[in-house]
Amino acid sequence: MNIKLWMDGMRPRTLPASVAPVCVGASAALLERSRLLEQCTSSCSPTPVDPALKAATPGRLALIVVLLVLLALSMQIAANFANDYADGVRGTDSGRGGEEAASGRPRRLVAAGVPPRNVLYATMISAAFTCLMGLAVMALTGHWWMILVGVCCLVAGWCYVGGPHPYGYHGLGEVSVFIFFGLVATLGTEYFLINRVDAAGILGACVCGLNAVGLLMLNNYRDLDDDRRSGKHTYAVLVGARAAAISIYLVYILSLVLGLIQFVPAVMRRGLPGFPLVLVLLPVAAVFLLICRAFARGQVPKAFGMAGKGTLVSALCWSVGLLLQL
Repeated sequence: MNIKLWMDGMRPRTLPASVAPVCVGASAALLERSRLLEQCTSSCSPTPVDPALKAATPGRLALIVVLLVLLALSMQIAANFANDYADGVRGTDSGRGGEEAASGRPRRLVAAGVPPRNVLYATMISAAFTCLMGLAVMALTGHWWMILVGVCCLVAGWCYVGGPHPYGYHGLGEVSVFIFFGLVATLGTEYFLINRVDAAGILGACVCGLNAVGLLMLNNYRDLDDDRRSGKHTYAVLVGARAAAISIYLVYILSLVLGLIQFVPAVMRRGLPGFPLVLVLLPVAAVFLLICRAFARGQVPKAFGMAGKGTLVSALCWSVGLLLQL
């Protein structure tokens, strides 16, 4: 077995997008937990401490976060394998069997000669591990109704390019990515940890979703011509190269604006004028600028690689910004 080929098939450049929302959701949960505990233990507050907050010890929270990171990674890998399998059997990726260094496009397993059945088995194994991690988190938290959310995630991952009517072939990939890699992953993490969500978590979820959308848009822009020829109607194919390029810039601008909305009021309340600019906004803005500059120069594969890392950089900056408010 060619280990390097299978590692390429996992599409490691996309994996930071799965970890990013867990980081942001966990940080938002810790900030909200601190606020609620302070409010409930105040001498003038009649509100009793929520038993769930008392039970959320640091060790328990850390275990849940680790399980959620493993869940997010395995779900992303399962989705990537499913994408490879479905596009491979349709012939969409027929020219993607060579090394990325030569073609400028990530190598695909089926196109490289791996039997589709083996890729399907890899998808099923990754999905089974995802389910195992999800069940472990539910056993720790008692939120068994989240099984429904997990099922929706798995179905969405498969139906993106699999099944008779894949929605990824009809311009809905970006919508799905925003929902599942932004709202569901971030707010799901926060809810698992403290049984609730808050405004910081919602804004952070939107940022994670936008960054994941930017990553997918760059991927689809790179593949625009191939997708058009194969009948895969992604957003880039539907609106054309110019509108797709403008959309990429707008996504990253909006992501940065949401950072301003979240952290500038916190700075005004605490009187720390340099806090968001130095620790949160400047690093994020710098990364987004590098992504957009590479894209503007026609270096789309480079921009795509940077965008994968950028999702994690943005999430870490958001996490630092939230945790410094504790």
